[in-house]
Amino acid sequence: MNANIKVSVIIPIYNAFDYLRPAMDTVIDQTLREIEIICIDDGSTDKSLSIIKEYQQKDDRIRIVTENNAGVSTARNKGISRVRGDYVIFLDADDFFEPTLLERMYEIAVREDLDIAVCKYDVYNDKQSDFSPAIPAPHQEILNDGAVVSKCEYPDYILQCTTGYVWNKLFKTSFIREKELVFAPELYVFEDVHFVCSAMSLASRIAAVEEVLVHHRVYNDQSRTKLFRKYYSQVPVVYHKVKEFLTSHGVYIPLKNAFLNLSASRCYKIYNLLWNDGKADFWDLLHGGFADSFGWYSHEAEDFEDKDVCDFAANVGLYTHSQYERRLKKGRELNIDKLTKKELVRKIKNNKNGERLSEKFKGFFGKIFGKKRKK
Repeated sequence: MNANIKVSVIIPIYNAFDYLRPAMDTVIDQTLREIEIICIDDGSTDKSLSIIKEYQQKDDRIRIVTENNAGVSTARNKGISRVRGDYVIFLDADDFFEPTLLERMYEIAVREDLDIAVCKYDVYNDKQSDFSPAIPAPHQEILNDGAVVSKCEYPDYILQCTTGYVWNKLFKTSFIREKELVFAPELYVFEDVHFVCSAMSLASRIAAVEEVLVHHRVYNDQSRTKLFRKYYSQVPVVYHKVKEFLTSHGVYIPLKNAFLNLSASRCYKIYNLLWNDGKADFWDLLHGGFADSFGWYSHEAEDFEDKDVCDFAANVGLYTHSQYERRLKKGRELNIDKLTKKELVRKIKNNKNGERLSEKFKGFFGKIFGKKRKK
């Protein structure tokens, strides 16, 4: 480690000409001066590389790495392998920092000996040129009031106390290297979710700065739709890899409720963002095996924090999307609160995979046998 470098900032860059200067300016002007800025140009075909070379001539803290369009995960991994700072943070080339971000994050990380420091962020609408609050994570309250937490105190909530974004988190470099944390190059969407969940599951000390220090740039709905149209089928793959990681590191069992609610709620949200054909494809991907592999049906119904998510998971398990649509039109969609034991047995017997379903749903409908759902 270079004792003079406190924080390494990794910036993956691909055709970011329109927004790269504001992003670079917010890093160069940080109040914490002992930093290095690792820019990975991922085969840009615009003038992005010339811009960072221009900045490098003025600031020797900038290091440039070039890659041949291998994707953001590979770019970030290239940055991680070159880090010399005590801590590392990631910045997307179209987002921007508050000038005190690194100072505030580094300060709490050192004071509390953290593996991960988290800060708040807001959303900058590029079209309307205005800021709006970010949607809070479901259990971000466990990070309030300067609390230092880990999976030991909050095993059911640790994966949902912060978003899956990587750019509002400062990671201790020795922690990343000791745990061999890397981005999965085969993922083209939500690759940061896999990295963040992996890190949160292994970190011993996590705390938050109660300030908005990152501004996340968003574009129009058309760009988001284009992203989902291209990569939505990878979403189940992401959560499958998260479960694989948790299992291989021996933390899946203590974190199984956290993973249940993370994977089911996110799949439910993604499903509702898709267009009709996408909904059918996504549903049938889950029905075809992913939902079962996630362990959704080895839980009691009461383990789900949200009733709508629970009903979604149950319907996905019992029906293909076309079967579900037909039942929906007839007003016969599955509702856990209205389902009786007799009705469940009938549904399983009428299903061609009834024997497998019976085993798959063992425990999932525990509420039917007298247990009440948590409120």
